[in-house]
Amino acid sequence: MDSIRFSDFVLQRRTRQLSRALQIIPIGARAFDLLDLLITHRDRVVGRDEIMAAVWPGAVVGENNLNVQVANLRKVLGGDAILTVPGRGLRFGLEVGQAGALDLPDRPSVVVLPFTELGGDPDLAWFTDGFVEDITTELSRFRDLFVVARNSAFVYRHGPRDLRAISRELGVRYAVEGSVRATTDRVRVTAQLIDATTGGHVWAESFDRELTAHFDTQARVARAVVTCLAPQIDRAEAERIRITPPENLTARGLALSGWSAISAGDMAYDRSARDKADGLARQALSLDPASGLAWRVLAWVAWWHVYHATTASVPETLAEGIAAATRAIAADPTDHHARRIRALLHFMQQNADAGLPELRQAHEMNPNCAVTLAWLGLYEGFHGDADRGVALAEAALRRSPRDPARGSLLAALGFAHFAVRNYAAAAEAADAALAEASGSATPLILAAIAWVGAGRIDRASVAFERVRAIAPTLVEARLAGRWLTSNADYLARAHTFFRIAAGLAPPEAADALR
Repeated sequence: MDSIRFSDFVLQRRTRQLSRALQIIPIGARAFDLLDLLITHRDRVVGRDEIMAAVWPGAVVGENNLNVQVANLRKVLGGDAILTVPGRGLRFGLEVGQAGALDLPDRPSVVVLPFTELGGDPDLAWFTDGFVEDITTELSRFRDLFVVARNSAFVYRHGPRDLRAISRELGVRYAVEGSVRATTDRVRVTAQLIDATTGGHVWAESFDRELTAHFDTQARVARAVVTCLAPQIDRAEAERIRITPPENLTARGLALSGWSAISAGDMAYDRSARDKADGLARQALSLDPASGLAWRVLAWVAWWHVYHATTASVPETLAEGIAAATRAIAADPTDHHARRIRALLHFMQQNADAGLPELRQAHEMNPNCAVTLAWLGLYEGFHGDADRGVALAEAALRRSPRDPARGSLLAALGFAHFAVRNYAAAAEAADAALAEASGSATPLILAAIAWVGAGRIDRASVAFERVRAIAPTLVEARLAGRWLTSNADYLARAHTFFRIAAGLAPPEAADALR
């Protein structure tokens, strides 16, 4: 057995460490060997000669050395842990069992294991541990994740790692491993995500940066790792839950399944993904009426129903969405997703004064969330600092270059470009978004107005016909003048350009607006 539990202690043979409540208890090598020996032969008395031969092999030492180690162990474990049998030897006095596996939490769980230092400048060896600490801290900003504390992770600093054993010992599904090579002018960090329950590889990425101010570089790279890593955990969880029978899901599992469904089908005009997410969230609430995640799902469902015009009453759906987001925030005031969604619903209500401050707050709460960053870029372009809008949306893509929601991120970038009249860049972003999410209505809406802005009415008309075939109700809503913002300049351009793409207004109507 690699891990032995007795009382509230765990002896870890593989790492040669003693822990209590996942905290390492420092004991010397001789004390560890003595304790291991007594536990191994706990069914009998171990003679002093046998102990001396096992703990001090080949050495001639006095019995006082043994007495010192026994005293040290009794100080740590309690006086009844090591029993002295007069004239015969020592015996272990506590009940022993194999360390049981901890149950997995009801949310995605992850441990960031110590990274490997690959050489480079020896004076920068300390840098490696700093990355692990920063990545652990930044991951903890994602409230949907259970993240194991740094001290528990560092138990596994030395020796070979059995990820399945780590999963059982810490009660986690995912493990992050990596390496760091730092020189005087550059640092290269490689990180990989492993499903520790199976050993399956989920994701890997390398990050190269110039090494300027050490701590600034460390923080920037850690944030970049986390921004890429978190969506990969979400995607892995979505796939795992997809194949889990609904009857085996807890309230949180049902809510998480709903979140995965709405996130995967967010830009789709077909309402089936929203209906599925709605049903799962309501099942979760029937089991746990206080489930913040389930309320968040309902808020996000409401937003997309309003966006796609797949609701009979926009005002009623907006009110229900804001109420659901508010319930989610009440359940967890640190839920940046719920704050982002409530902000977007406020924008839908034409209330930018409420939406922009809350969206900024959501970003401040978790600057590692690329989706929040992309939306902030879009709405800064509409209602805040327009010059920052494109830069923020671009930063979202740079921070999470393989994000499963990349199509949405690209669309946000395109609308941010449109806000500042960079129509060619907006059209380019629309094409890139379509490549990520072919057949999605959102990039086609963007393409229609962007190509009119760029003077390519032919391409705008093609985009319009495609989106009309996919999302006729959405097209009808846009032609009626219902867009995502109350920004008068944007509304005038978007509405006129879309009518031109539809052939309902002459191309020269765009000239005064471009």
